[in-house]
Amino acid sequence: MYNLFIGYIGAAETETETETETETEIEVSKERFLEYTESDAQVRYKDMSSQAIAELKTYPALFMQEGVDGGAFIGKITGIKSQGGKYKVSFERDETAGVLSSKQIQEVALDLGITDWEFNRTHWAVKSADLIMVLKDSKFIQDKAAIINLASETVQSFPENLKAKDGSKFNFKQIFIVHGQDEIAKFEVREFIESLGLEPIILHLQASGGRTIIEKIDYYTNVGFGVVLYTECDIGARRDTLKYRWRARQNVVFEHGYLISKLSRARVAAIVKGDVETPNDISGVIYIGMTSDLQWKEELKNELKNAGYSI
Repeated sequence: MYNLFIGYIGAAETETETETETETEIEVSKERFLEYTESDAQVRYKDMSSQAIAELKTYPALFMQEGVDGGAFIGKITGIKSQGGKYKVSFERDETAGVLSSKQIQEVALDLGITDWEFNRTHWAVKSADLIMVLKDSKFIQDKAAIINLASETVQSFPENLKAKDGSKFNFKQIFIVHGQDEIAKFEVREFIESLGLEPIILHLQASGGRTIIEKIDYYTNVGFGVVLYTECDIGARRDTLKYRWRARQNVVFEHGYLISKLSRARVAAIVKGDVETPNDISGVIYIGMTSDLQWKEELKNELKNAGYSI
């Protein structure tokens, strides 16, 4: 995750042009906050709670001018204050990382989750990409840059991954959520888990720390329970037939099997929303229907209790 500020400040692309280096605060219109930000992050940060501010401050930030006419630089947020229709954002610039040219940012725009039209729009976005790793891989910044230390702040320290048979040592404060493209279902499950005093772990909101996707899944699934959301995201059918059915995304089915293998069937529950086809080759799998009567919450709560969670 990283903060992207476009249109508020720029940096000189040569060492002799230093007129902007002393700036340490910018003002951002609240109407432009979270533009070009994924919906899950919008829900997470839109209220700008104390927890949201604390999280945003742990993410590195990329500052650049609208239109990408000038240079860009990286840093971190040191403070956020609400003032009328604006946010006052104080920041600390990483001098050791130097100035990044407009050409460099455009070269890695896709990896950073920045669309072409964003460059000409003044806004503050929260992106899910790993800013530091992208810039390092592209050789635009060096390991010695002080900002590299910021990446480690967003990586939580978890105990060593444990086998399912040693359930007494599972992390019973967190629950891993596997999801597709149904943002409403994901938000409802996450909100319910938080209401129980537990922490939901959603993969794309966690720092990568240089890990591949499968390494990241393995790293963040050291939990006592996993919830898998089967929602109407894809459509599929057997060959030579026109009988199509709703299916979950392929990553959902894969991660469901992965969690069963790692945590055991008793520690994984699939919540099914709508008329979704589910795997028929796994016996003893827990399926919970997400219906309007909210009975799924009680069923999930019971499964968590059976798995050793204090509810």
